[in-house]
Amino acid sequence: MKVQVFINPKKISITDRAFNYGDGLFETILVKDNEPLHLSEHILRLHNGCKRLNIPSPSKKIIIDSIEKCIGNTKRCIIKIIYSRGCSEHGYSYENNIIPIMYFIKKSKTNIKNEKLVKLGFSKYQLSNNSYLSKIKHLNRLEQVLGASFVDETKFDNYILTDKNNNIIECVSSNIFFYKITKDKYNFITPNLCNAGVDGIMKTIIMKFMKRNKMNLSVKEISKKDVPKYHGAFICNSISGIQFVTKIGRY
Repeated sequence: MKVQVFINPKKISITDRAFNYGDGLFETILVKDNEPLHLSEHILRLHNGCKRLNIPSPSKKIIIDSIEKCIGNTKRCIIKIIYSRGCSEHGYSYENNIIPIMYFIKKSKTNIKNEKLVKLGFSKYQLSNNSYLSKIKHLNRLEQVLGASFVDETKFDNYILTDKNNNIIECVSSNIFFYKITKDKYNFITPNLCNAGVDGIMKTIIMKFMKRNKMNLSVKEISKKDVPKYHGAFICNSISGIQFVTKIGRY
């Protein structure tokens, strides 16, 4: 399969569907000691997104080789992959022979906050249900932008997003886990993302670890009003890792 690859591009075509319609996917990968972390999980999620959006999946070799070129000799950075359906003329439809485009962009990690203890507020924006687009990392992140915009003036480190039924889905840029302690045993709960939200890489890794170590873990709806019933929480993403929550809103 033919794919156009651009590494650290200075410009993109104005006819690129990623630019015009958000028609594509992306991955954000942390590089540590010159190695991209959790690369196989990122590739798997990208390929799952390709199936959902009916975009041909790029080969693992193209992705791995391009990431290596993009990283170069840099020890610590972030690699962002943007995978576009390709370029087309005006309109939502496209030709059958459209050629996908992959952009690999190296970013400095110096401006990323890595606090291990965070305070969470609630965004006033509520996520829409869309079971078809849930879990994948598609390029249209307008809901996350609104989620970060419709917030109280009080400063929090991140904001929880709920759906129209006031069920907690995720944070603006992280997944969330709650826990209860019963007889010195931890019971972890994370929101069901069947209708909204992104299936984060770090979330997937944590869940695999918990299942492998036979820890109590459930995936279910978590109502905003039930937050006081939990003894604690943490959030996670592939860049900041695990961050423990010291406060949620007024609770």
